[in-house]
Amino acid sequence: MNRGRYIGLLGIALVLAVAAARPAKAEGFELTPQAGFRLGGSFEAAAQDVDLDLDESAAWGVVLGFPLDDQSIVEVELVHQGTELQSGGLFSGDPLFDVSIDSILAGGRYQSDGDRVRGFVAGGLGVTRFGPGSSDWDDEWAISLSIGGGALIQMGQRVALRLEGRGIGTFMVDRTAIFCGGSGCLVEIEGSGILQAELRAGLTFTF
Repeated sequence: MNRGRYIGLLGIALVLAVAAARPAKAEGFELTPQAGFRLGGSFEAAAQDVDLDLDESAAWGVVLGFPLDDQSIVEVELVHQGTELQSGGLFSGDPLFDVSIDSILAGGRYQSDGDRVRGFVAGGLGVTRFGPGSSDWDDEWAISLSIGGGALIQMGQRVALRLEGRGIGTFMVDRTAIFCGGSGCLVEIEGSGILQAELRAGLTFTF
């Protein structure tokens, strides 16, 4: 099974599980296409004694929301970032190879009362796949946690502008090397996780 199909099937399974777990009286759902900018993320390379950084780049995705009531919404989120691993500083590193980052998170959003503007906090827990740019190397899977907040600005009866910021932690427990293949591993690492930050904007459609 190819990578994209695996991610898609896992996302469908999460959506079905969340929908099945909602109270019977809950109705409707939200669909939020989003685009943003993600930065941060650094691996400590043990052998080279340098930091290997993920380049800052655009990220995009979609959030499905299942309201429980006016303030509590269960959410399933799929996010993709296309970036590259580089050696050196955040803005001046030498590129090494491309990396695609795909995350599937399940969590929720709690929002304030309001007619036009609603502040909210949101978070999710799930898995992230790091895919190197060559099929000669294996993907890396890790547990991810995101938390953040923002605002929903009502633009119509069923459309709202969603603005938010997120912090994302990805945890690679008990690993000393990543992106391995038949000829060895590309990166030997120290530490157990990376931290990233993301600013997002999207339109929330309510059905």
